[in-house]
Amino acid sequence: MKKTTLLTIIMVTVGLLALSPASNAGSLEPSGPPGSTMKTLDEVEPRKPISSVPHTIADPGSYYLAGNAETTSSMFNGITIYADNVTLDLMGFSLIGDGTADKHGVVIEGAYKNITIRNGTITNWGGNGVHAATATRCRAEELQVIDNTGSGIYLPGGEQVVRNCVASDNGGPVTSEVSGIYVGDGSTVTGNTANSNSADDEVYGIHADSGCTVTDNTVSGNTTSGASGIVHGIYTYYGGTVTGNTVYNNGTSAGSSVYGILVNYGSTVAGNTVNSNGASADGSVYGIFAFRGSTVTGNTAYHNGISAGGDIYGIYAEPGSKVTGNTAHYNGASEGEAYGIKVGDSCTVTGNTAYLNADGGIRTGGYCLIDQNTTYQNGDGGKNMVYSAGSVISVNNVANNFGP
Repeated sequence: MKKTTLLTIIMVTVGLLALSPASNAGSLEPSGPPGSTMKTLDEVEPRKPISSVPHTIADPGSYYLAGNAETTSSMFNGITIYADNVTLDLMGFSLIGDGTADKHGVVIEGAYKNITIRNGTITNWGGNGVHAATATRCRAEELQVIDNTGSGIYLPGGEQVVRNCVASDNGGPVTSEVSGIYVGDGSTVTGNTANSNSADDEVYGIHADSGCTVTDNTVSGNTTSGASGIVHGIYTYYGGTVTGNTVYNNGTSAGSSVYGILVNYGSTVAGNTVNSNGASADGSVYGIFAFRGSTVTGNTAYHNGISAGGDIYGIYAEPGSKVTGNTAHYNGASEGEAYGIKVGDSCTVTGNTAYLNADGGIRTGGYCLIDQNTTYQNGDGGKNMVYSAGSVISVNNVANNFGP
């Protein structure tokens, strides 16, 4: 009986072992050594380093500056790009020239597109800091472009973006036109600082062509010592939008006219602060100058043209423009006429405030709509509001010495 019971137990145990997962396991011998988990250098840092200049980029891709790089040749530009779809990251380092005339820091040589240059300093080049005569759809971001003999950032092709850059102290005693930032049609210029750029010719803090948006920039201290050198804080061509900028102290002692902001036909100028431009300039001074059919709204223009030699206007708008909700005060004290706001024929002039301007508050052309403006304590016998024949004058204006 005992033998039978023992045999039964052994048979049951063998059967259970046969059914267990371990009985179906494969070989425990390894099939081979484990594969490598290390990444290649290209996988860790897929960008290509640049350790010295001059340097040429001829292929699409991403490149970075490995350290401060000072030019070793007076014959070449710093970094020259001959390709589409390139990103150049300066990594916070400086690209330094030796001041050789007409040599640029970064050059895009040809009609290439989709190129980004960012994050570093470009200085002491005898030409422009960034130069691209025909490239389009490029971006300049987080750059310090300073102390170059030409312009700071020069991108006259279309659809460019210049964002959060500093363009300062470019130009100097040169006879050519200088811009802190220059962009072509359909471009966006936002969040930049353009200051202390100068020349013996025309000077622009920011120069933008047709259909551009120029917003939230600070433009100051740009000037010229030339006898015919006109100074523009911000300039845009047709259909520009200029909003939220601070423009001050441009054109001090300039040899010619000074424009804090100048926009061409059909543009919009809104929410800007324009002050202290054109002090002691030889020519006329305009805080804001808008060509025909423009909209000028919600701006503040003050202290422009103090001691200047020509006519002074806080805001000047040509015929067919809308000038609404602006404040113009303490503009003028010149040899010519000085008004807070002056507009041409067939303009809409509503909701503005003008006070303490040297000659008068608001002066309009004929056939204007004039409504809800406030003018007071303007000089020269109190010419607070002067209008021409044919204008429609609302009773809602507040002014003394009001009339044609």
